Amino acid sequence: MQMDGRIHQQGGAERGRRGPVPDRELRRALRAVYFAVAALRHSPRSPRVPQAISEASTAVATLPAGFVAEALYRLIGTIEDCHRAGTAGSTRLDERWRTATAAVRLAG
Repeated sequence: MQMDGRIHQQGGAERGRRGPVPDRELRRALRAVYFAVAALRHSPRSPRVPQAISEASTAVATLPAGFVAEALYRLIGTIEDCHRAGTAGSTRLDERWRTATAAVRLAG
């Protein structure tokens, strides 16, 4: 869980914004997180996974602070944990995926 805290702080000033999530930014962030999950599931130990995690973190950092950004950051942290463990998935990854999906639905 250590990684969640580090990733949580990466958004910096951007995460301090409040307000509705612009569709373009949200779609970009969702796509980046989806690709990180796909990279993990395809090859958990691949060097492509950290690159996809970095791209996802950068995309999520453009979102305003709120439950959508927080759910996506937590999902990214779990992706990183799974990559470090060399596993393609986990119960926590599935839970975080469902939570992020619900957050996006509630925000929309």
